[in-house]
Amino acid sequence: MLFSVIYEVNCTRDTPIRQYLPRKRRLWQQTEGDSLYDYSYLGGAWEKGRHRKLCAMLTKEQFCAFVSECGLVAEDVETMGSIGAPGFGFGWAPAMSFRGDDYSAMLSAYVTPLASTPARATETECRPIRKNGATERDWARVQRAVLSVFG
Repeated sequence: MLFSVIYEVNCTRDTPIRQYLPRKRRLWQQTEGDSLYDYSYLGGAWEKGRHRKLCAMLTKEQFCAFVSECGLVAEDVETMGSIGAPGFGFGWAPAMSFRGDDYSAMLSAYVTPLASTPARATETECRPIRKNGATERDWARVQRAVLSVFG
């Protein structure tokens, strides 16, 4: 199984953002930087803070390491899915929400489990476990499993 991940970090201006980024940066592509920071309205230390958005396609082992090192937990909430998740181009994919909050940082990730194996996976072969249609039951089962492990 593979995991398509969109990870976002926002932190205060005095906090080194590097401490919240994944250790294996070579697996990740940065898609947004400080110019898209939008929490200045919080004022104080949050004014002129730092922002990063990263995307990656991770194996199960890489995903487990990422969640652990970033201190993320799965949330039992409905999402509207991801647009532009790795492996889907500009398309929509169902997604699960992960979060990790700290006094000086807000961390979030949208994760889509993929029904494919690393040896065969390419961007055109990866199929999301769809939330709608015939695989609704499959999505619910995967969601329960992810919540039981990472929740």
